[in-house]
Amino acid sequence: MLFFTDWEGPWVLTDFAYEVAIAFFNNHEFFERLSQYDDYLVLIERREDYEAGDTLRLLAPFIVALGISSNELKDLAEKVLAYTPDAEESMRYLLKRGIEPVVISTAYEQFLDVSAKPLGINRIHATSFNPEQYSLPREERDFILQAVEIIASLPEIEIPLDESSKSSIKWLNDFFWNRLANMEAGRILSDVKAVGGQRKLDVVRSYDILNPIVIGDSISDHAMLSWAKENGLAVSFNGNEFAVKNSNLAIVSETTFAEAYIVEAYLSGGLDGVKRAIKREFESELIDRLKETRYYWIGKSNIDEVINKSKTMRRKLRGLAGALS
Repeated sequence: MLFFTDWEGPWVLTDFAYEVAIAFFNNHEFFERLSQYDDYLVLIERREDYEAGDTLRLLAPFIVALGISSNELKDLAEKVLAYTPDAEESMRYLLKRGIEPVVISTAYEQFLDVSAKPLGINRIHATSFNPEQYSLPREERDFILQAVEIIASLPEIEIPLDESSKSSIKWLNDFFWNRLANMEAGRILSDVKAVGGQRKLDVVRSYDILNPIVIGDSISDHAMLSWAKENGLAVSFNGNEFAVKNSNLAIVSETTFAEAYIVEAYLSGGLDGVKRAIKREFESELIDRLKETRYYWIGKSNIDEVINKSKTMRRKLRGLAGALS
């Protein structure tokens, strides 16, 4: 039995791309501006061949320019990895019962090698990026690295767009799609395809499973959640507004047992099993381990309330990373 799930958020608290920006570039404003630009490209410009989560694509040329290796990315992953509470035990519980996760993550494969594979998870779809395969001229490396401080100093990009946001977008558009795209580094932008948005949905559909259960928490999950909402069960786990609005069921909880309980109930008893689980009537060893878990069916009347509660828990568990889309 299979279920489909995002990784960062539902099972790990770490936002690995953010940690890369902090560890190697020592600049959280740099990553925040890239993340805001990513939101703009997805939500406003709707740039062709650009998906939610392609922040990993924008970050890749900087990683190459600094000479960061795959092993260094894995070493960092070991240092910053933090599982969502009870994730390791929850996964062992599900795997022992023949319930196997299909992890679909925007994160670089190096992070999944460190965080998912050791838990016995074999079906992993993540962003493929091998920085060692690229070699940039010295002048390009200098040009790219000099841009880190410039990007960090740009005004915040807020939606709806104000004049300062537009000035930041203009600079970033020119940097990525005019200047960088016409350099050797342009091949990196072309090659790296983050597993987010429609690409996540493509993975789900490739398994050809009727009525799947899908778990997500952010804008990069919106496509697979929206599809599952009409074809199976879409579950938001401490999700932001993009996840909640595209789900049937929202979980607000400090423990991953809350996810495992619903997965077990759905794969055993379908939607009826989930309804019984929400009432704590589905028999499971997990029923006494749900702590302060709250389940919400998503409807027009309660969606704003659920989003607020979900985002509050998201920020509580993930800190600054929880504020990212």
